[in-house]
Amino acid sequence: MTILTAGNPRRERPLEMRNNQELRGEVTRGPDRPVMKNDEYEGIKSYEYCFWRKQLSTGRAETTKVLLDAGADVEARNSYEHTALQCAVLGGHFGTVCQLLDKGAAIENKEDKSDSTALHLASALGYDAIVRLLLERGATIDRRDEDGKTALDLAIEHDHREVACALLESENWMNILSPVDELPIGRHTIARDTPIRKLIRRYPELAAKVFDKCIRHYGENQKDPWFFCEYDFTLLDDTYMMPSKDGTKLLSTVCPYKADGTLKQGAKAYSDDYDVVYKNHPLRMMAKCEVLLSHPLVLALLKHKWNNLGRYVYYFALVIYLLFLGAYTLYVTHTPAPFNVYDENRNELVDLTTILVAGEPECSSIKLTRPRWLLTCKWVVISLAIAQLFKEFFQLLTRRYRYISLDNAIECFIYSSAIVSVVDLSPCSRTTGIRMNWQWLMAAVCAFLSWMNLLLLIRKLPRFGIYVVMFFDVLRTFSRFFIVFALFILAFSIAFFVMMQNRPEFSSVPSAVLKTTVMMIGEFEFTAIFHGDEDSHPQRLFGHAVAYLIFLFFCVIMTILLMNLLVGLAVDDIKSVLEEARLKRLTMQADLVLQVEASMPYIRKLTSRSSVRIYPNQTNLLKRLRNRFGFDSSSTVLMEEDWQSREEELLIEFRRVISEQDDRIRHLQENIDLMYANQLQTETMIRSIMEQLQIDYHKSDKI
Repeated sequence: MTILTAGNPRRERPLEMRNNQELRGEVTRGPDRPVMKNDEYEGIKSYEYCFWRKQLSTGRAETTKVLLDAGADVEARNSYEHTALQCAVLGGHFGTVCQLLDKGAAIENKEDKSDSTALHLASALGYDAIVRLLLERGATIDRRDEDGKTALDLAIEHDHREVACALLESENWMNILSPVDELPIGRHTIARDTPIRKLIRRYPELAAKVFDKCIRHYGENQKDPWFFCEYDFTLLDDTYMMPSKDGTKLLSTVCPYKADGTLKQGAKAYSDDYDVVYKNHPLRMMAKCEVLLSHPLVLALLKHKWNNLGRYVYYFALVIYLLFLGAYTLYVTHTPAPFNVYDENRNELVDLTTILVAGEPECSSIKLTRPRWLLTCKWVVISLAIAQLFKEFFQLLTRRYRYISLDNAIECFIYSSAIVSVVDLSPCSRTTGIRMNWQWLMAAVCAFLSWMNLLLLIRKLPRFGIYVVMFFDVLRTFSRFFIVFALFILAFSIAFFVMMQNRPEFSSVPSAVLKTTVMMIGEFEFTAIFHGDEDSHPQRLFGHAVAYLIFLFFCVIMTILLMNLLVGLAVDDIKSVLEEARLKRLTMQADLVLQVEASMPYIRKLTSRSSVRIYPNQTNLLKRLRNRFGFDSSSTVLMEEDWQSREEELLIEFRRVISEQDDRIRHLQENIDLMYANQLQTETMIRSIMEQLQIDYHKSDKI
């Protein structure tokens, strides 16, 4: 489009090709307004508007300044209902955004149809510098767009870590982390997806910074006995919500806690489904992140939940199980096996495996004295096993198919087999107290699994469970190597079976496999195998040369190389195994307290708190002992050594961060110097090209 002026009917350059000096002359011409041809008159405003938009979208700050000084409307909107500020943000032009804000451009407009403010656009596009500027100028940090998303939601969704960090560093960081969701009342499978959960999944290091802000220190002197720290669990423990006035839904906009930190009367869990609350809890989501799980805020919450509810339920269940295990162990160890019964009449050991099935007449001749307390142990086992089966059945009803797991299957087998192995199933068993042969074999399996199951309970203890977890880690490592191990065993077993199948220990492949495995621990029986009685067929060795050669390979490969490899797998990098075991112990302890709370909603409601206060300097010997073994009844006491170690960790971390920042600043300065040199070289080249092309330009124009 060309513009003609009265008195100077010459063709001029389009507006977008003029330099700033010419543009100033046009916008300050006064009454000598440009006139257009009749067919172009109607498009003058649209053209000037498009030109105004182009300067914003291309980030030409000098041209934008000229237009702003000339009175351009900063609140005008384009066809997409975007203001000038939003257009500048879309282009990521920090200088232009500053100019518009200095000229009074509104950061946000309540009448905006798109509901996407400049802060939303900058967050979605990853312009962290613009986000910080908008927050400094008063942008509403928790405003939501038409999809209900905040600036933090958009930053996380588009993977802009620096933007999320800028939002969390704002003074109003709590507003953007406060959830705004509505859920139905009762049992449902809708899981909450709060901002803190998104941070835990995507940016755990930023979640750790949020947790740091949830810990507030009160007191100038940290050695003062009245110095305390307040741990805010509002974001981390958000199980409860308040119902709406009509009672049809739950709202997170209303705080469910009173001023003293206890729950309000009408607060409800956001779901009555056991597994939804358990699996969706932030503690559960951070199970694989040691940085978060070992954070002081998380440890304080675990300590609070453990001291107020978890430990009572755990130790009660442990005592009940130990009582069951003790009674069952006494019963099976003081009851003779059916094949090894001492008959007082005959004064000899007899086998009753067949007589027990025959009935009373054959048992009348057997005299056997049993202690009376064995009958007590029997009924204790039956009573506790039935009670435990009822508990498992209740869990099955509440959790349904989610109840199915290996641990629960083992427990159900233990309790059911314990009942079957102690009850009298024949008249002879009722008279003598001796179990039937298949009952006795079941008792052996049940006793083994019962003691192994005790390991699964002990591994959740704060002090001793770490070693159990380490054992299972080593066992898991061995299971990955087992295929190679089994191939070596099978190879030598087949060879020994082929050459020595006349000997009883190698008479079959299963026997050869078992004997070869035993030989790995050093039980070779070299003399018996290679220097047996040649006149006896079961001891004679056929093919000495081949047998000696294979046995030599067995000694080198299996007893030296393979065994040392197994030892190396068990002890290599023990420090990392120990750290993983500690992390898993914390994870299992978190699982324990969450499972206990989810299974006991009424008690959970009584013990839930929004915050606790810790006085690290108020301690004595009794409190240290009680706290060390988890018996401190106060929910507001943490171990002093934990506090001191955390201070040391923070100091080390602070020094490391300062060192990294110095390196980054030095590297950034080097890059800036290099970019400046390249810019000067590029500018010189462009000017030379423009001179060769005889293009007129002024210093005020941007190249």
